[in-house]
Amino acid sequence: MNLQQALAWRNGIGKLGMLFCLLASLAVLDGVVAKFFDPTNVFHLLPGDEAAVNGPLPENIKKTEELTFTSDSSHLTVVFDSIHSGYFLGGNMWRGRLLVAPGAAPGKYVVNVRPLDYPPEKPAYQLRVVIHPDPISQRQGFHSLLKRRTGRSPYFFALLLLPGIVLSWGAVWLLSRRLEVLEAAAGLAEIYHVNHQEGVYRLTFGLGQRHGLQVGDRVAVLDPRGNYVGTGQVIEAAASDATAAAAIEQKIRPGYFISRT
Repeated sequence: MNLQQALAWRNGIGKLGMLFCLLASLAVLDGVVAKFFDPTNVFHLLPGDEAAVNGPLPENIKKTEELTFTSDSSHLTVVFDSIHSGYFLGGNMWRGRLLVAPGAAPGKYVVNVRPLDYPPEKPAYQLRVVIHPDPISQRQGFHSLLKRRTGRSPYFFALLLLPGIVLSWGAVWLLSRRLEVLEAAAGLAEIYHVNHQEGVYRLTFGLGQRHGLQVGDRVAVLDPRGNYVGTGQVIEAAASDATAAAAIEQKIRPGYFISRT
């Protein structure tokens, strides 16, 4: 692989990685936006479904046996699994499962969860359940575009893209290392830092003393296509890096190149 091929591959894979990142970000955004429109106590289910449910409790409730529920459908049941503390704001909460019997008729229902000793006039925690006749109808109840179109959580697609992101950026890193070797062999180095200071550009790049570069050497500045832009003079030189000063009139940016010739 020569210099031009390595550069083309790095640029292409870098763009692919950016595309993966953009798609993953859009999937996460789709899920976050949907959360604002989907109340946590509303469930879109099918007959025979089971959903994990959660709700607040008074501090004096310590056992699931102290809880009960009422429902306007005999096909809806709540099984209480445990009492726990809230993840973010603390407080007493219950955790359980909402079960929909296979014979449940489509429609909108309400399940009220309350402590056993609560009088009926006290407000209960409501679970609003929408039972759909088929998966296509169920999808229409989701505010997430991806979930509405595919039935899958948007976070599933974000995770699906994660290996592509990791592999593409890993390949970019490996190709960048290969480019450094090829560029150094050709007496070239990419400018990775440009600083405007005291009327000149300070250009930092990956050529140094082990490449034969010394303070006071003159170097050429090239644009990404290899066109001559101007010259600079080395003012600092370490083993593998150096800094050159160039006139401010020259338009120099990170991604330009330094050439020893």
